[in-house]
Amino acid sequence: MGTWVTTNTGFRSFLSDRIGYKSGLALNNTEMIELLDSNDPLIGIFKSQNEELVRIRTNYIEDTFQIMLYRLGVTTKEFVGHAPTLLDLEFMHSPSKRLLFRKVLKLLGETHFGQGKKSIFDEFDEDSYYKSIRVDLGVEALAIARRLVSLTKESEEASPWDWLSARVTEWHSPIELKQLFESESLDAMYGTFLDQRYINYLASNSDKLSTMHWRKFEALTAEYFERKGYKVQIGEGRNDGGIDVRVWSKDLEFYQPPVQLIQCKRTKSKIDKVLVKSLWADVVNENAKGGLIVTTSSFSPGAIEVCKVRNYPIREANRKTVIEWLNELRKIGKGVFMGE
Repeated sequence: MGTWVTTNTGFRSFLSDRIGYKSGLALNNTEMIELLDSNDPLIGIFKSQNEELVRIRTNYIEDTFQIMLYRLGVTTKEFVGHAPTLLDLEFMHSPSKRLLFRKVLKLLGETHFGQGKKSIFDEFDEDSYYKSIRVDLGVEALAIARRLVSLTKESEEASPWDWLSARVTEWHSPIELKQLFESESLDAMYGTFLDQRYINYLASNSDKLSTMHWRKFEALTAEYFERKGYKVQIGEGRNDGGIDVRVWSKDLEFYQPPVQLIQCKRTKSKIDKVLVKSLWADVVNENAKGGLIVTTSSFSPGAIEVCKVRNYPIREANRKTVIEWLNELRKIGKGVFMGE
C-alpha cells in the first residue's frame, strides 16, 4: 500500500483536474467537498485553509475518487474494484469457469497489454479478441471475456491516476457544474438542449432537481422528447406566453398543430387547477392534442379533479416521472456519446 507526499493545495488541484478529465465537469473546492461524506479520510485536506505538506495513502485517493465519480453520475457504483480480482473471486468455487477465465485473461494480456498498451481503451481490437475467444475457447468463455472487458473498462474509468488516461467518453471543454444552477444558457456540446454531463449528474443527484435553474429544467424536458424522436420547439424562456415546450410527432411539420403543449414548473408547491385550466385554454387555442405539466412537485387534488370531471387531456409528469426520464436519458446518452 503506497503513499503520496504532496501539499494539500497540490492534491486538490490534481483531483480537480482528474475529476474534470473523467466527468467533463469543472468543480471548485466547495463542490468537491459537497460530494464527500463528513467522515471521508481526505475531507480535511479539502477543508484546510493553509498550505501544508500531507502524506496520503493511495488507496484513500482511489476510494475518494471513485465516490466522487459515482456521485457525479460517471459510474454506477461507489466501489468498482480490479476486474481480474473480482472475476477470480467470483469463480473461486467453479474450477471449470475459473480455468476458462484465466485463459481469457491470458489471451487479453498477450493480444493487447502485451503489445505495450496501458489501457483497454488504447486501440483495443475488441471484435478480434472476441472472435479469437469464441474460436479457441467457446461460447462460455466468450461470455466471460465480455464481462472481463466490461469490468476492465469500469475499473480504468474509475482510476484517478494520470498515467491511466482511460475514460469512456472523450469529453471536450469541461463545463462548470455551477452553471446547472445559475445559467439560462441552452448551449449543449453533448445534447441539443441540455448537456449529457448535467443529465448524468442529475440522474445520480435527483435531490438537486428543485434547485437547478428553471431554464435548465425546461431544457431537460425538451431534451427528453427530442431524444424520444419528437420534433421539439422550446420557448423563449421569458414572455413565451406560458408554453415552455411544443412537441410534434416526427411525421408532422412545425406549422401544424402540436401533439403536446408543455408547461414546466420547477416548484415545491402543488400544481393547482388554475394552471390546468390555463393550459387547457392554450391547447384549445392551438388545436393541440393535449397538454403536459412537468413538475418537480405533483398535481393538487383540485387539479386532478378538474381534469377528471371536465375530461381535460392534461397530463402530469411529476417528480417521480422526471427522475425516470433522467435515468432513461442517461442510458440513451451512454449509447450516443459513449459509443455503445
